[in-house]
Order: sequence, then C-alpha cells, then structure tokens
Amino acid sequence: MIQIRAIVTYSHDGRHRFVPFEPGRVNIISGDSRTGKSAILGIIEYCFGAPEIDVPEGKVRRNVAWFGLLLQTHRGQAFVARQLPKGDGKSNEVVYIQTDTEVAIPPASALRQTTNREGLRSLLASWVGLSDYLHEPPAGHTRAPLAATISHALTFCLQSQNEIAQRRHLFHGASDRFVAQAIKDTLPYFLGAVTDDYVAQQQELKRVRTEIRQIERRLAEAASIRGDGIGRSDTLLAEAKAVGLTTLGDGATWQEKIDTLRAIQSKPVPSAAEEAGEDAEFKRLSIVRSELVLEQRALQSTLERARGFEGSSKGYSAEAREHAARLNAVTVFEHDTPGHSCPLCLQNLPEVSQVPSIGDLRAAQDYIGERSGAMDSATPRIATAIQEVESRLADVRRRLEDNRALLTAVKRTNERLQLATDTEARRAMVLGRISLYVENIPQMPDVSEQQERLAVLRKQETTLDEAVSADTIQAKMESCLSNVNRHLSDYAQRIDLEYSDAPLRLDPRNLTIVADTPERPVPMREIGSGENHVGYHIVAHLALHTWFANRDRPVPAFLLLDQLSQAHFSPDTVPGEGRTQEKIDADRKAVKRLFSLIFDVVASLDGKFQVIITDHPDFSDDVRFQKALRERWRDGLKLVPDDWPPGP
Repeated sequence: MIQIRAIVTYSHDGRHRFVPFEPGRVNIISGDSRTGKSAILGIIEYCFGAPEIDVPEGKVRRNVAWFGLLLQTHRGQAFVARQLPKGDGKSNEVVYIQTDTEVAIPPASALRQTTNREGLRSLLASWVGLSDYLHEPPAGHTRAPLAATISHALTFCLQSQNEIAQRRHLFHGASDRFVAQAIKDTLPYFLGAVTDDYVAQQQELKRVRTEIRQIERRLAEAASIRGDGIGRSDTLLAEAKAVGLTTLGDGATWQEKIDTLRAIQSKPVPSAAEEAGEDAEFKRLSIVRSELVLEQRALQSTLERARGFEGSSKGYSAEAREHAARLNAVTVFEHDTPGHSCPLCLQNLPEVSQVPSIGDLRAAQDYIGERSGAMDSATPRIATAIQEVESRLADVRRRLEDNRALLTAVKRTNERLQLATDTEARRAMVLGRISLYVENIPQMPDVSEQQERLAVLRKQETTLDEAVSADTIQAKMESCLSNVNRHLSDYAQRIDLEYSDAPLRLDPRNLTIVADTPERPVPMREIGSGENHVGYHIVAHLALHTWFANRDRPVPAFLLLDQLSQAHFSPDTVPGEGRTQEKIDADRKAVKRLFSLIFDVVASLDGKFQVIITDHPDFSDDVRFQKALRERWRDGLKLVPDDWPPGP
C-alpha cells in the first residue's frame, strides 16, 4: 500500500514548500490556471521513477531543484526526493530516500544521492507489494516477455487533464500502443487473475519440463542403444522359463531381465536326465558311446594317412620301373665294349661327345632295380596295415551301432528319460542363444529410477500447467472483471451516465468501457458528450481501485484526477455570454455528483484508498468538499512561490 502524505518542492536556494495530503481521504487542491496544479501529476510520476520528467516547462521546472514525496506505506513513512535534470536534460539519477515510522520533511541541505532510479523503483515495488510477475507472450508473438513494474501499477493511479476526457483511451499513457499493450499484459496480474506465486509456478513448470526433457532424452538414448533388446530379452526369458531355467515374473524391469539372463549364462546347466532320475545303464552306455566316437575318429584319421602313404609308394615304384625299362637298352653293348661306342658300328666315340658312358648307364640300371625291388617288397606291408585299421574301424562302427541300439532300447523303456534328454537339448539351445545375446548387448544403466522420476514429474507438470494455463487465467480474469463491472455499473448509475441502464463492462482487449445495449455493444468511443467520457473514466478507475483495495492488490492506493470538471462550464462561472443560470446550475450539479461519488467510494473503503483532485471549483456550500480542500491556489499562492530563483 502506498498513499501520499505530502508533495514537496525544493528551491535552488535551499527553501522548500510542501503540500499536505491525508491518507485514506479525498484531497482537493482548488486553484486558478497556471498555478502548478497539473504539474503535480508529473511530479508524482517523476518521483515514482519515470525515465523522463514530464513537468511542463516554466517556473515549476526551472525554479525547483528537487521534487519530493512523503509516502505512507505498510511499514511506516518514506520520503523520496529526486533531483531535477540539469540544463536541458530529461532525467536525473540522483535520488534521496529516507524511511522510518514517521519521517519529517528533510531540509534541502540534507538531500543527497542515496540511490538511483532503479533502486527507487525497486523500493517502491517492494512497498506496494509487487511480486516478480513475468508475462510470457503467447506462442508465435515476437514481443519480449514483460515483467510487471511500479510504472505499470501507476498507470491505474493517474488521470491527466488531457486523458480524463478522452473517448478513445481509458488509462494513463494508453495512447502509446506499447504502453497500452503493457497494460493489457499486466492487467490480469493487477486484478489478481494470476496468483502472486504465478512466476514461481512458471519457473517451477519450466524447471519440471526441462528435467522431463533431460530424462526423456536419457531414456531415448538408452532405448536406442538397446534397440529391439527389450523384445529380444523377453523372448529369451520366455524360452528359458519354458525349459525351467528361470522363474522371473513378467513385471520385471529391464535391468532385472538382463541380470537374470547373465545368471543363466554363468551357471552350469542342470542335467535334465538327472532331474528326471536317469538310470545307471543309460549313463554307462552314454559314456561308452562317447569313447567309441573318439576311437572312431582316431582310426579314421590313421586310415586316411596310411592310404595316402600307400598311394605315394605305388607311384614311386611305377616311375622306377619305367626308368629301369628305358635303361635296359644298354644291354645291346658287350661288357668289354669301350666306355663311349656307337651302338650301331661299335666304334669309339670322341670324348667331346659328353654323353654318359656305358658304365654309367649300367650302374644306374643296377641302382634303380634295387630300389624298385625294395618298394615292391614294402607295398604289401602297407596294404596289410591298412586292412588292419579298416578292420578295427569296422569293429568300432559295429559297436557304435550296438550302443545306439542299446540306448534306443533304454530310452524307449523310459519315457521320462526320453523327455529329459529332449529338455536338455532344448536347454542347451536356449543357453547358446542367451550367451550370444548377452555377449552382444552393451552395459546399460538401470533406468527404473528415472522412469519413476519421470512419472512424478509428469504429474507435477499437469498440476502446474493447469495453474498457469491461459484457460485458467482467463476464467479467473472473467471472474475478477465480473466483480469490477458490478461496481462499474453501480457507480455509473449513481452519477446518471448515458447507457448506465445497460450492463457495463471493462473490455480488457481494447482497454475501454462497453455498454451492452439490447441492440449492440456500444464502446466508450461511440458514446457522445465529454461529460460521459469524464464520468466513465472516473467510474472505471473507482471500480478498479475498489477491487484493488478490497483484494489488497499491488497497486498504489491513490488516484489523481486532474481537472475533472473540464467537460462542464466552470462551476464558478456567472450567467452571461449565452450561459444561463439553469445551465450553470445543471453543470454544478453534474460536477458535484462526480465529487459526491468520489467521497462515497473513498469513505466506503475505510482508509484503503486516497483520491487527490486538482481542479478549479470551490464548492463553498459543500461541507465534504470544504473538509477535503487542502489548499486554495489563488491570490498568488502557487505550487512554486514566485520569489524562488531559477536554477543555474
């Protein structure tokens, strides 16, 4: 809550003047033109941290060094003063702030910079109870998110003389489309359609959604790594359960399934035959069969090697015999024939012919004959050895056949044993498939905790999304406006505004008043007469502040109305120049109805709301008006005394 206890101006030579106000009441300054009444709005706005000063050029601007406000807050009193811009400047960051239970107006010599404009705005926001509201534009809009500030709250507290009779714009500064958009964006917050923890819920929703995306990404990565591993592991577990290798339930997690498959792989496979009660004969016959199979493999290997050796020996003997036959040609020579003789004429051949001598040929014939004879004598022994191995192999095969017949007979006599052997074969096959699968899957982290966390976060997201959803806010907004509109219609009827007999409503989209007549909706801009425009501005702001005060919303609890009687003849006007006494009386009554409504509303709010009015009339016959009159700025009394020197 912020209300104004005094407006203070400081001269350049150290003097100061203050205009007192009473919190929770109507405060009127009645005065002539050019006395500084309209400058009060600019002073308040400047001392509330406006980026630029909006005080008309003149003595108020040039003969004043500091503007100050004595404020009443929930915590006590606060005095804020801001130095005027130097030269042709538009702003000044020198701000003085003093707070206490009660604060006396400090002298000019005490003023110094204790903070800057942003510091001032932050303090004002905390005093008025402004929370961290951030409006997020709807998806697809390009404007940036907007944080509610003290400037946005002040929009509902000021009505300059140029605004109070506007038919197109209802709020202070709304002629600027950016300001108008800011009012639309922050109105749900100031009305209470969004809770004070809205921003906290928005931030929590963002955090929850961020965590959800992170968990979903990790789960997706795990799923992509596993590929179709889940379905494959389920299939293998089903097969393992079918052959009695596990009893894992269907609701097991991924990690439990993998652990079970690894356990099956690492443990020895139980013998189905043993489980089935296999007899000793079947076991003995199985062992004998294994031994016979090994012996058969060894004999087959020996036989293959012997046959290969026999083939090589026979080839060598044939080749030797062929060479020996060719060498038999040397027998055409007599034993006394010289070493190199012609086989036809037996004459000696010259030594240079270099052919083997007859003696050499005879020696070769003898050598090959001896070796050939040896091979011929060895070949029968190899054949004998092969026959022996073949006999042994045939014996082993016969015994294997006998063993197979015995095993078959034993199996036939024991159906349980037959079933056991089949199960064991199936187990071996399933085990092999499980081993292949387990060896090829990567090491996966346990994601069960993340899945549980994801479920919790999704519930939180649903709850928070409903709390901050546009539909929820819109429903609350309509509820708030319904209450505001109730006050709006009531106040309009009290001052007999045109269309007040029709339902009236505040249009938050167009920031105007609409009368829902039976024929069609009539917005304020289509309603004639400046009297109606002023009246609708006043009743709209009174209705809003009634709602703000009763709901303790973070809006300064005062309303400044400048020149609210401007739509009428001056109540002090005398008859003449076309103005009849009847017309003057009618205008006085209309203006007094406005004042009467304001008095009634302020009184009904029991100190929670303050109205400051700067205007010309001075109703001497109105007790409440005279009691609310703080100063009369006439006969030389002004906001800034004439003897204050201009600044350097």
